[in-house]
Amino acid sequence: MKKIEYTNEYFFCYSVPLFKFLKMNKGISFVCYALHDKTLKPFWLFKKGSELTNALTEYKNSQK
Repeated sequence: MKKIEYTNEYFFCYSVPLFKFLKMNKGISFVCYALHDKTLKPFWLFKKGSELTNALTEYKNSQK
């Protein structure tokens, strides 16, 4: 059986307001949209990188 290796290269966004900020305000593309298999809560998957990190920091600072 092939061993699955998990990496930490994706950011799971479960917040609609944060998603709107990342997509609409910052123009960051998401990899996919899905529903959590147990909670059925929607989430968006973003590839991690400096653009995303900077946007998340900006969003966090704006919430203070």
